[in-house]
Amino acid sequence: MRIVQAPAARSFAMPLIFPVLFLLAAFVAGASPAAAADAEQAFTITDRNSDGFIDRGEFYQRMVEVFFFADRNRDGRLEPAELPGVPPEIFKAADRNHDGVLSLAEFTEARAIDFNQADRNGDGLLSRAEVEAVSGAGASNQ
Repeated sequence: MRIVQAPAARSFAMPLIFPVLFLLAAFVAGASPAAAADAEQAFTITDRNSDGFIDRGEFYQRMVEVFFFADRNRDGRLEPAELPGVPPEIFKAADRNHDGVLSLAEFTEARAIDFNQADRNGDGLLSRAEVEAVSGAGASNQ
């Protein structure tokens, strides 16, 4: 499996990575117990080998699933209406060819940048603490 890493200049805003990953309600203000439980469940689902970390391969597989789940009209592209919690400027930044839709490659490349930003210690793995730091589901956003 080939995992594409896009240049760091193009990125979704950091607060979007885990709400999209976990399909939580967009930009929940504060971490409610239900949001924390959803984030925990989503982490467990994404951590396919159950080692307590999300590696790049697991993250990529989850992003592909999220892409096809969000693609309600099943045309292989994501339109802004299919990502209702994503602000237009964030969507536009990910739309590298400026055609108004996101291909699977555009979506996963933008998400790969977010993975890199969330990986605070640079070890190529996302710990629960790193996920909580960017999702707001437990730890504070630092």
